[in-house]
Amino acid sequence: MTLARVTLCLLVVAVLTPVHMAIGGVRLTPYLVVAALVLPFLLLRWVAAGPRMRAPDVFIVALLLWQGLTIGRLHPERVAEFAGQQTLFTLCAYAAGRVLVRSADDFAALLKLLLTCALISLPFALYEATADVPLILHMIARTPFTTFAENDYAARLGLHRAQWVFSHPIHYGLFCAFLLSPVLFGLGWVRPARGAAAAALSVGCLLSVSSGAVLSVALQIVLALCHRGAALVGQPWRIVIATGALFYLAIEIVSTRSAFTAVSTRLAIDTQTAEFRTLIWRFGSEQVARTPLFGNGYRPWARPVWMTDSVDNHWLQQAMQHGLPATSLLIAALVTALWHVNRASAPDEGMRFGWTLFVAGFAFSASTVAIWGEIQVIFMLLFGAGLWMAPEPALATRSPWRFTRTLPERSVLAPA
Repeated sequence: MTLARVTLCLLVVAVLTPVHMAIGGVRLTPYLVVAALVLPFLLLRWVAAGPRMRAPDVFIVALLLWQGLTIGRLHPERVAEFAGQQTLFTLCAYAAGRVLVRSADDFAALLKLLLTCALISLPFALYEATADVPLILHMIARTPFTTFAENDYAARLGLHRAQWVFSHPIHYGLFCAFLLSPVLFGLGWVRPARGAAAAALSVGCLLSVSSGAVLSVALQIVLALCHRGAALVGQPWRIVIATGALFYLAIEIVSTRSAFTAVSTRLAIDTQTAEFRTLIWRFGSEQVARTPLFGNGYRPWARPVWMTDSVDNHWLQQAMQHGLPATSLLIAALVTALWHVNRASAPDEGMRFGWTLFVAGFAFSASTVAIWGEIQVIFMLLFGAGLWMAPEPALATRSPWRFTRTLPERSVLAPA
């Protein structure tokens, strides 16, 4: 096993270890410790012999700088802690994917590692969904360390919501959903093996009983089927995007609410959750209109007194806390990454297709949940890892020096 894959393994194991402690008021986790040690070497390797900087790289760095600027402006006492944690959660995970995954074999090794972790989680998640007992969190609670709080959500569809080692059940569901398409289309296994792995990941999503994760899986399946059908007619992604845009526009015209609100509320598993999302969108959008540039940070925002401050929409949350530029920079990173990866033939077409569906699934599920902490690391790692499929830009070559005018030849006189 190469040093790059050992480093990836350490990062994945660390982020899935639900242990944390507070030192000097700062929350430390195994991932934060490992990431703090690894990040300087990742950046040095990137500068020395890593991939060339691309537009998504610039947008991710700009997003981090803008988030730090807004927090420094609104909460100067928290800027150091915020900037440090966000750098490790975002930049370290993204840089690990960009620098350590440089081939189809590297990407497959990462997928197999994450899939192994997901398969290990299934017995624990199944027991938790039926008995409402998160075994791993309970075991850690008996040690000197602290861990995530056990979720206290009501059962849905006859199942308790499994969170496994994550802080929230939907994060466990998203962990399985993120792997679905890359594993199904990207690994070179025989079809029954890939189908069995995809079925296991789907079961993990269902055990979280989270509409955002389940709908992410459903969207990936629908997009895959539409892509296959559109490929029989012409350029598949152009047809799929155009059809989706027309469908969204039709809902926007017909519905009395925004198309996003109309779709997300109708597809929620719980009716109360659907109503709450409508209120979040309403009052959250009003807050964005009041503070569009730098956001509102962590300050209170106008809403009914009985309504919590939880914002189950990552796009809206970024705009509320850091302003519209933060949301725009994240969208720009996703769009440019999809453009670079899909504009030319990839070494492995299946991996490119699976990674594209993963990004699309994230974009949709992020409208129903906030992305933070451990699941943010998993997303950034997979997002950065897929960019090896983007063709590297040609190195700029300097043309040789030449004179614009030719001097007249001198006649050389032979000595007498």
